[in-house]
Amino acid sequence: MIRGLHHWMPILLTLFAAAPVHANDPEWEDDWGEEWGEEATSPWQPLSGFVEAGFGRRLQTDEAGLGSTTLSQLTARMESGYQGEQFQASVRLDAGYDDVVDGWLMDVRELSVSTAIGDNTQLKAGRQVLTWGTGDYLFLNDLFPKDWQAFFSGQEDEYLKAPVNAIKTSWYGSRLNADLVYMPRFEADNSINGERFSYYDPINGGKVAPGYSPNEPSDDAAAARLFWSSGQMEYALYGYWGYSGQPKAISLGSGSPSPQYARLNAYGASLRTTVGSGLFNVETAYHQSLEATSPAHIAPPDQVLLLLGYESELVTNLTGSMQYYLEHTRNYGDYLASQPDPDKAVDQNRHLLTLRLGYRAWQDKLQLSLFTFYSPSDRDFYLKPQASYRVDDRWLLSAGLNLMNGRDNHTFFGQLDDNSNAWLRLRYHY
Repeated sequence: MIRGLHHWMPILLTLFAAAPVHANDPEWEDDWGEEWGEEATSPWQPLSGFVEAGFGRRLQTDEAGLGSTTLSQLTARMESGYQGEQFQASVRLDAGYDDVVDGWLMDVRELSVSTAIGDNTQLKAGRQVLTWGTGDYLFLNDLFPKDWQAFFSGQEDEYLKAPVNAIKTSWYGSRLNADLVYMPRFEADNSINGERFSYYDPINGGKVAPGYSPNEPSDDAAAARLFWSSGQMEYALYGYWGYSGQPKAISLGSGSPSPQYARLNAYGASLRTTVGSGLFNVETAYHQSLEATSPAHIAPPDQVLLLLGYESELVTNLTGSMQYYLEHTRNYGDYLASQPDPDKAVDQNRHLLTLRLGYRAWQDKLQLSLFTFYSPSDRDFYLKPQASYRVDDRWLLSAGLNLMNGRDNHTFFGQLDDNSNAWLRLRYHY
């Protein structure tokens, strides 16, 4: 299914159609008789991409009854673009078949045009992947859509950040820079919904795999970033006005309880600088829920988030990084009172530690990495080891594991223990 394409297609087609020079133009005839010189470089980028086959399988039986296959997908990537003096355009399209959900897939990763407005402003409109912030797999102020099903099934990291229809305006000043993003329609995360992976449902009190698809709000959303640097220090301020990417609210109205997306405002800041031989970063955010809990509605609480991180090269070709993440829930007593089972509610202060190790060898043809999440408050973990080998400029072989477990079946990673899997991908570039 193609998402959100109809909003931008008329504008993009008009701009693309206007780009080529027609052979019957007078300029074409004048150039024909001139002396041979250097051939002009075409503004059109050649078609390129890849074809990839991916397969993944559970390492245990799923309690909720899902099948053993977690990834069975054949994908073809096609990308091209136009680099003109007045504007630029980009196209990235994925098409293929997903055997897990037994359906054809069509993912417009990018279909956008960009142009300069004056000397200091850049405008980009269309479908595009947006991101900012300092976290590694942790997103405090980056509230653009994410694809968590792709992440936990072993697809390339690129797919974690999902595309969205947006208009992005970037302004670059002598000391201060700004990004303004307007999304005509909010687009949610592709979250764990029981279609591919089971999860813990607080209403039913156990693991379920209903394959639900909550209705996304039709409202718009917006985000902004101010960023600047001073010496070796990089600063940023963030804002977001929209909805939570995952359905964190619960409607208790007529019929059975159902998950819903909740209105959310977020404000934050970050700093990044060199410390010793590495990079240190700190980021914070305040997530303000704009909805109130009532007898017919359970709203998510306000939260304060904090992230500390450090990255450095440990020895030649071996890099390491660590992060500490804190998730503090405000008005915790009110939050507990709204939960179906307070004993299984999240702690007021959820702590998370991460470690990343990356090693390169054989002229970077072999890449080994390990990313670990561990929560001392939830007593759960997620291990993500993987290896990739580039045979030549065309062929790339990758394999890895997604290992999740915990003391309890209702914590963030503990609920995913039946979804642990091994995966393998083979990619051919053209």
